[in-house]
Amino acid sequence: MKKLLVATLLLVVCGFTVFSQTKPRLGILPFVGGSSNDGETIATLFSFQLDIQAAFTVVPRTSAVNALIAEQNFQMTGHTDSDTVARIGQLLNADYVVSGHIRRLGKSNLIIATIINVETFEQLAGDYREYQTIEEVRALLPLITKHLIAATQRDTSALPKLAVAPFNIANKDANVQDAEVLAQILAIEISNTGLYAVLPRTTTMQAALTELEYQIQGYTAQEGAKALGQAINAEFVLSAEARSLGRMNMFSAQILHVEDGRLLAGNVRDYRVIEDGIRVMAELAELLTGNKSVSPDISPEKQVLSETENTARLWTVGVSAGTSFAPPFLIASASATLAPFNYSFLEIGCDFGFVSGAEDVSYNSYYPFAHYAFFKPFAKNGGWYAGTGGGFMLANYRYPTGEVQANIFAMDLITGFNIGNVFNISYTLRTNFSKASSKVSVGYTYRFKYKE
Repeated sequence: MKKLLVATLLLVVCGFTVFSQTKPRLGILPFVGGSSNDGETIATLFSFQLDIQAAFTVVPRTSAVNALIAEQNFQMTGHTDSDTVARIGQLLNADYVVSGHIRRLGKSNLIIATIINVETFEQLAGDYREYQTIEEVRALLPLITKHLIAATQRDTSALPKLAVAPFNIANKDANVQDAEVLAQILAIEISNTGLYAVLPRTTTMQAALTELEYQIQGYTAQEGAKALGQAINAEFVLSAEARSLGRMNMFSAQILHVEDGRLLAGNVRDYRVIEDGIRVMAELAELLTGNKSVSPDISPEKQVLSETENTARLWTVGVSAGTSFAPPFLIASASATLAPFNYSFLEIGCDFGFVSGAEDVSYNSYYPFAHYAFFKPFAKNGGWYAGTGGGFMLANYRYPTGEVQANIFAMDLITGFNIGNVFNISYTLRTNFSKASSKVSVGYTYRFKYKE
């Protein structure tokens, strides 16, 4: 019996050892951009993700690895091209390399992450997320991780190769940095459809563009695409640009055949400010491919709930109970918040007041109100808010000798916390400009998941 037990344990240990040795090796490079050591910190947090450790053997960040990255001048340029990433991956003996950027597009902060196949230089997939403060990035990493892991489990060997040409700027409101961010987003959206093996910008492509003097000496888009695709052995080329027509701004994108330069698909979308490109690139990718950009690890149904949820918009309904420490001593409230814009909301509701505190006097009141508040989401769930508004009090006092009614307009200053998207704690300072009162309440809130 002991021999059988020992043999079983040996088999389990050997099986675990073989399994661990067959896991692909993953190099995680510092994220470019940000301030101080943000890029290094994000890379470290990324490597500690449990899903990453389960799917890969992570190349440890030793002093030798850091020296190698520094030797490649990884963070010395404004962008990191794919074959530099892949070359570092080869030197690290990695199968895949994750790299990323901390970017700003207009007024929007973005974290962008991609995973490169070291052998083929192909961008397997990518992800990008908006954030307000850099501390929020930590909470975004688990979803980004799932997307990138799933991409390595797909067989892309039979997919046609699509080269992503540099984003052309023909609009004075956009700049080279913005163009690079938009090109990254568009490449990510195309690669996430799973229809093409995407070859993002590389030094090989840059050399080909320089040699061909792409878009400088009279090349049409079709001629340039054909020459570029042939130079880097791609079947299709994706080109995009920002243009203006009078007061109208627009993004256009097209996929061109390398063989004869003809148009496979193309479309255009208007934009108001440059950060609209975050949304427009996803729309253009869908129009060009006929497919939504769906991460392969998440079904479209689940993706609607997880990937597109916007925590900056507070849509709720709720009830609460509180007191004003004066008549009315008991206040019940019902309200709802509507959030057509990020980081603010409109609240509409009604307070119901009871209990006068005076002997032989009954009291009830109705106070319909409307407030507009600014909302600061927490890193995980809920958030803090503050705002102002007003309402109209309809109060009824019943004395032994008769009834007295009072109709009063009041102004409110409000602040509070939504805790875990479940509980709400609020404070209201209410005044009719001759006297003031306070209200403190605690209640239950149901928060709807807002889908972009």
